[in-house]
Amino acid sequence: DPQDAPLGECPATALCRSEAPGSYSGNGPYGYRSYSLSRLQTPGGATVYYPANAEPPYSGLVFTPPYTGVQFMYAAWGPFFASHGIVLVTMDTTTTLDTVDQRARQQKTVLDVLKGENNRAASPLRGKLDTSRIGAVGWSMGGGATWINAAEYAGLKTAMSLAGHNLSAVDPNARGYNTRVPTLLFNGALDITYLGGLGQSDGVYNAIPAGIPKVFYEVASAGHFDWGSPTAANRDVAGIALAFHKAFLDGDTRWVDYIRRPSRDVATWRTAYLPD
Repeated sequence: DPQDAPLGECPATALCRSEAPGSYSGNGPYGYRSYSLSRLQTPGGATVYYPANAEPPYSGLVFTPPYTGVQFMYAAWGPFFASHGIVLVTMDTTTTLDTVDQRARQQKTVLDVLKGENNRAASPLRGKLDTSRIGAVGWSMGGGATWINAAEYAGLKTAMSLAGHNLSAVDPNARGYNTRVPTLLFNGALDITYLGGLGQSDGVYNAIPAGIPKVFYEVASAGHFDWGSPTAANRDVAGIALAFHKAFLDGDTRWVDYIRRPSRDVATWRTAYLPD
């Protein structure tokens, strides 16, 4: 059950919903629908999950997969965010072996496609997106792609990485020093892989410039493959991920109170520059 907060006032410029700010690990109050985008529209095909009965406009996220990964491996993130009022796009890459840098370029393309859904005549989201509120998400090499776009994609609002990888990236922006947007980094303490361990998330967190809101949660019990759903690592991951995007993607800063250190399963918890 959510721990309910007093509702308070919705910030004037924010996208606010009737759902009380809280820590939610399950699906939200809205129904959701999905539709597919073909390889003609996106590099490898994609699926758009969107709220069926929330009041538009909606913010949106593009989630880029890990090395060898495909959409069904992490599809559960789509209904989770859509049922809480946020559009989420899962995507396949051109090939499952694409590099971090190729994934970053493809993520840029799908971010553009998502924004374009607001204008495409046949889109279920025509006229329903707030194209100023678009964020990037990625797992492993997709996380490295997200780190690149946190520096490079014009107008990006947020970035979230799951067991992110940058050791094989060519673009120096994968290292975090030029990050321009609020960033949430998840990692597992049991992840000792080249693909997600070896301090890659710690290094990016440390490199993010002063003044940029940032959160790093290293889950004590998680390994590299525990990110296929919002609760695969633990239930706190879901609650923190939702609160972060409500606060920084939608601008509803009442949710900042729920970006907080879990009571258990913590190897590392660090935050900086969160609003009061």
